[in-house]
Amino acid sequence: MPFFKQIQTEYGWIGTWKLEENPKELLTQIQLPNEDDLRFAAMRSEKRKVEFLAARMLLKMAFGEIPEIEYNGFGKPHLKNSYKKISISHSADFACVFVSNNRIGIDIERADRNIDRVADRFLHAIEKTTISVFEDQQLAKVAYWSAKEAIFKCADEHGIHFNSQIRIDDFVPENGRPFKGKLIQQSSNISFKMYFHFIENNVLVYAVEI
Repeated sequence: MPFFKQIQTEYGWIGTWKLEENPKELLTQIQLPNEDDLRFAAMRSEKRKVEFLAARMLLKMAFGEIPEIEYNGFGKPHLKNSYKKISISHSADFACVFVSNNRIGIDIERADRNIDRVADRFLHAIEKTTISVFEDQQLAKVAYWSAKEAIFKCADEHGIHFNSQIRIDDFVPENGRPFKGKLIQQSSNISFKMYFHFIENNVLVYAVEI
């Protein structure tokens, strides 16, 4: 079973699943709830099916069974009839799930992902300057992207500008080391505690509202 690892955090449960099986192999290990069964049946991509099933395997590990999930108008998953929050992400190599009582977001990306062409759209000028002093600027850029994706998943809002409305501070690429993030909105700013993990050439970042 390619459950990869659990990340210890005071804010909840994080599990990662290595995407090595095919859908048929995963389906022998779980029974999908009716709504998930319909979602799965509508999928055409084998990759998407594996990601979907791996996330459900992780949710089963967290709750003992696959909980009922609904999606809001922003496409974000929520648990039915539960106060707990969930966030789900996938890279080419892993699926990950974060379960918490807090407002949270999680993102995982391959560290070698080429994001230079979109750097101007998600990095503030100050963040570019910060990244320029890192020895591994590629890793730093992917970590900033992942951090901003994690914060974005906390925001039920359209039209967020990553380069100006989501800001990252005090980032150091060390496993488990906290740093800061902020979502700037018209009415208020929301602060987040952020954590970075490096997992087999993948960058994982999670955000917790504070």
